[in-house]
Amino acid sequence: MPHRFTLAAVLKLRESIEERDLHLLEQTQVEIARATRLLKAIRNRKLLEVSMRECELAQGTSGAHLHIIEGVKGRTLEVQQSLEKLLAALQHRREQQLADYVSSKRKRETLSELRDRQNEAHELRVARERQRVIDDLFLARQRQK
Repeated sequence: MPHRFTLAAVLKLRESIEERDLHLLEQTQVEIARATRLLKAIRNRKLLEVSMRECELAQGTSGAHLHIIEGVKGRTLEVQQSLEKLLAALQHRREQQLADYVSSKRKRETLSELRDRQNEAHELRVARERQRVIDDLFLARQRQK
């Protein structure tokens, strides 16, 4: 008779929670990678804007054009700062989600280990019972001789 793990439903729930936590962690990691790429692109754009501004200043440019360039520079800085705040929030969220995932994984592993130990104990009981039956049959035959 196969062993029935009494906490199978709880184990299934723990597995589901662990998968959900891992999925959330992976999603956050993707968002962090996206924000990091955007920040890198903004930093590269700022470097390009600085070199372009230096060239324009060297060639001589109108005050209106310089005013537009400064406006773009200010907006770029705002976007960079908001992305840096978003990145910090995402990294904090990742840390929390990692802790949640580690906790849910530990809980699931505990139940899995319990199930495995109970299965082993059940198999051992079944093997001992079979051996006892075989021994009884052997002894019964020995008595008949």
